[in-house]
Amino acid sequence: MPRCLYCGAVMTQVIVVNGGSSSGKSGIVRCLQALLPDPWLALGTDMLVEAMPASLQAADGGIEFAPDGEVVVGPEFRTLEAAWIAGVAAMARAGARVVVDEVFLGGAYSQQRWQKVLAGLQVLWVGVRCDAAVATGREGPSGWLRPRRKWSTRA
Repeated sequence: MPRCLYCGAVMTQVIVVNGGSSSGKSGIVRCLQALLPDPWLALGTDMLVEAMPASLQAADGGIEFAPDGEVVVGPEFRTLEAAWIAGVAAMARAGARVVVDEVFLGGAYSQQRWQKVLAGLQVLWVGVRCDAAVATGREGPSGWLRPRRKWSTRA
């Protein structure tokens, strides 16, 4: 008799997958979408950055990508990020199941902001870790195909 891989209803409404660049988060999210019985939307920080105007992708108040791979975020980025997080929560509250591909730009503070906005929803928190050598190998020989990011905040 085959073993039941999925038995019963999934109560989780949001899955937050957090980890560093090239740690495998996006692959995990795609696998979850393929394996879970219900449709799940995949949303992530990269999508937020791509949706921002170019003027904020190289500005002190927005988000900056330094030549060494460091990423610095400013107050305008934080304002848009807060609105985006609220929008993700609203989609979940409206009935969509959401998997979030996230890099906590501000460490524990970032998770706390998500926890506050997702309060009342069933959330599964997933931390993804990856050996630095493996992550570097995934970024390609030049390191610029998928830049490794050192997340920090500008006050």
